[in-house]
Amino acid sequence: MIKLITFSLITFLLNNFLFAQTAIVGKVSDQYGASIPYASLSFRALHVKKDSLIEKITDEHGNFQLTLTEKGTYLVSIRVENVLKTQQKIEINDLKAPLAFIVPKSLLSNLMLDEVTVNKRKPTIQRKIDRIIMNVAQTASASGKSALELFKMAPGVFVNNGQISINGVVGTRILVDGKSINLAGNDLRNYLQTLRSNDIQSIEIIAHPSAEFDAEGSGGIINIVLKKQNKQGLNGYIGNDYAIGLGKYVTYTPYAGLNYQIGKVGLMASYSHSRAKSYEELKQRRDFPNQGLYQQETENTQTNKNNRIRLGATYDFAGKQFLGFSYTGQYSSFLGPSTAHSTITYPDAAKNIRSQGSFPSESKSNYQNLGLNYVLETDSLHSKFSLVIDYTHNQRNGNSISNSVDFDANGNIRSDTLFRLDYPSKTKIFTGDAKYNWITKSGNNFSIGIKATATDIMNTNRYQVFHQAWMPMPALDFQFDYEERIYATYANYTGKWAQIDYQLGLRGEKSNIQGQLLSEQRDKLAQDYFNLFPSIFLKKNLNSQGSNYILLTYNRRIKRPSYFDLNPYKYYIDNYSVQTGNPFLKPQFTNSFEISGLWKEKYYTALNYSHTKNAISQIIRNQAEEELLTIIKDNVGTQGVWTATLSAPISLLPCWSSTNTILFTHTRSTSPYFNLKKASFILQTEQEISFGKGYSINLNAFYTPQMLLGNIVTKAIGSVDLGIQKKLIKDQLVAKANISDIFFTNNYRATSYFNNTKIWIMHREQSRVCSISLLYNFKTGTTFKAKRMESSSMEEKGRL
Repeated sequence: MIKLITFSLITFLLNNFLFAQTAIVGKVSDQYGASIPYASLSFRALHVKKDSLIEKITDEHGNFQLTLTEKGTYLVSIRVENVLKTQQKIEINDLKAPLAFIVPKSLLSNLMLDEVTVNKRKPTIQRKIDRIIMNVAQTASASGKSALELFKMAPGVFVNNGQISINGVVGTRILVDGKSINLAGNDLRNYLQTLRSNDIQSIEIIAHPSAEFDAEGSGGIINIVLKKQNKQGLNGYIGNDYAIGLGKYVTYTPYAGLNYQIGKVGLMASYSHSRAKSYEELKQRRDFPNQGLYQQETENTQTNKNNRIRLGATYDFAGKQFLGFSYTGQYSSFLGPSTAHSTITYPDAAKNIRSQGSFPSESKSNYQNLGLNYVLETDSLHSKFSLVIDYTHNQRNGNSISNSVDFDANGNIRSDTLFRLDYPSKTKIFTGDAKYNWITKSGNNFSIGIKATATDIMNTNRYQVFHQAWMPMPALDFQFDYEERIYATYANYTGKWAQIDYQLGLRGEKSNIQGQLLSEQRDKLAQDYFNLFPSIFLKKNLNSQGSNYILLTYNRRIKRPSYFDLNPYKYYIDNYSVQTGNPFLKPQFTNSFEISGLWKEKYYTALNYSHTKNAISQIIRNQAEEELLTIIKDNVGTQGVWTATLSAPISLLPCWSSTNTILFTHTRSTSPYFNLKKASFILQTEQEISFGKGYSINLNAFYTPQMLLGNIVTKAIGSVDLGIQKKLIKDQLVAKANISDIFFTNNYRATSYFNNTKIWIMHREQSRVCSISLLYNFKTGTTFKAKRMESSSMEEKGRL
């Protein structure tokens, strides 16, 4: 099927590339030649009886492209900021001649970008053709939250024990400002927990990425867009988030940033410090060999300290070339003392066993990333060549201690164990990405690109046991070296054919993976494969205004095992539970189909099916005759997920708006060890009330009766977050207060199924938190006008 789709795509691309229609190129400006960006133009044909309307929007440079099928007389209306500015009749006798429209500057005087316009509030949830955008910066209920906690507020996103899924499909990839942060496992989780809402502008949920994106991420992509300042002169901010888990622990995050823009040169620097303390409780119950019943309670208190620094410099060469440098450094420490209490009861009480132990762990990591970004515009249509080079270095030193004692039914010591695991690791990742986006005279876009990624990781595991003193255990020591090379190329074509807007893409990726396990028993890992990843977007407008449309999408994605999952470490939770890696994991592949529609420009419906082969999932593996329970990532077989989505924004009052989404799901997981299928739904709502004078209230809530993730079925999970915001001192000071998970329901009970055994689980964490946030913005110098401000939203500059 992949070969058939690929052949059809290539044929279609060549046909449209060779026989594309010619478009009219135009520009909107004032009488002095200054471009007018994002103006709305409508062309109404007056020479035909049938009502015909074509609408276009200028880009950041005031340019637009228009395809007309016949000559004649047209009435052209131009609107700026939704205000009608001018109308004129024009005669078009040449379908190739450029058009130029002038709007007198006197009509634009009330549209100069002042401070009020800059701070105009965006809706919390915005839905675009290929993504959903959750605007975080001005959302009161987002204050004090980490990126991982913000994901739980996003439509269609579900987070369970650090595992992230979109529309029920696991394997979601995380980007920051459009580029991979190259972290996985606990490193990724710690990064997201220490990235706070004060640094985040918005979060983009891309369920079906195009071929331009890396094929990695079978569950789609979440792109975190960081805050940026692009005002002339010196400006900056200073703030602090203070949060307390009700009845538990405190988190505080002071932060500050400076930006300096003069002419073509821009400089930025930001720093944040975070100290977050939280807790986690886990209870489990399962059958034990010889008719025993095993019950265990674990309490874990986690303290994260984090220092993050971001530096950037940009230079704009006369608007045609752009050069940027960026540096991100994150220095983190983690401390997690954990205690566990276990009991094993038998029909004969004299055989009962009680176990107690402490399992502390700590780690320190040093993450650094250097980036270079170059953009060159090659013609008047703003075709672009871009080059992005990144180097990432991450070093972590960690250790854990297992200290446990078993008692018999009479309270006598049966056995005791004390051992230590040291697990330092070093990661080096180099990425080079070059692409060219050609905008043709027909108005179509053709983009091509190449990318290479080289990853080298060294993991060392050293064990020691305590017998009067720490003694090495060379029989258990090992070193796992991991080398990954990925080479990719892609082509993407966007155009219009037979009244259908389309985007067709094809990506090819060559993966070469080498792993070497150095221990008493040496082993090697070798994987070498090439895969094609087609993507299709077809859009059909159902009316001339484009307020009703149908969209058909298809794409193929891959999820490769992370190096953390391949590392065959062993971490003991207690004497009867161990977490380990799996060096024999294979990549999973997902094919996704979706048909969706937008109605009256606000009501959204969608039907999606995703099929995953060699699905990677964290499972709890245990056999009826085995005492040891193993938590491991494995290829569990296949997974099929059906989803149906309905989203409706509703304005209850002029000051009260809401976005409401219900996602119906049906999931089936099939493997040699289990065969599970469950139907469910996820209900999400976001309510926003503005009272004037700078006051606003935001409420965010979700509920699901159950979820199927791998071989784990959860019971009901839900949450209600409430926040209030007040702007002071001409909107320069922003104060926010928020209570998350008011009813303490964002915890779960679950059942794990493996062969003929079950494990009953109860999980609770510090989810009910009260947060207070203060942010003060200051500036000197003048601001840009609208066209300059809007240009900062370009994807290339978004990388900085």
